[in-house]
Amino acid sequence: MAGQTVEAVQARRAIGGDTDWELYELIDERPRLSIYELAKLKGWTHGRVHGAVKRLEKNGLVRVELVVDGSRVKSLVRPLEWWEMMTPDELEKFKQMDVP
Repeated sequence: MAGQTVEAVQARRAIGGDTDWELYELIDERPRLSIYELAKLKGWTHGRVHGAVKRLEKNGLVRVELVVDGSRVKSLVRPLEWWEMMTPDELEKFKQMDVP
């Protein structure tokens, strides 16, 4: 029974990876949409999008910004810029590069 459980979890994770990438592509095309707006566009539940966004954020691919809109707080999602993915040392070395 334990072997079947492990296989089921691995299958769900594989599906989640595809889900995450599919969502990332939408975020990259249309940055600064809320989790609600992303869910509506994809036809997914808020929870499914929220989970995928959290995984993308943990992997350093997106940033979530909380914005107050009237009396509501929205979580806007945007992809990280290339330079935000670099460590301070890597960024400093990049700035010092002599590019013709």
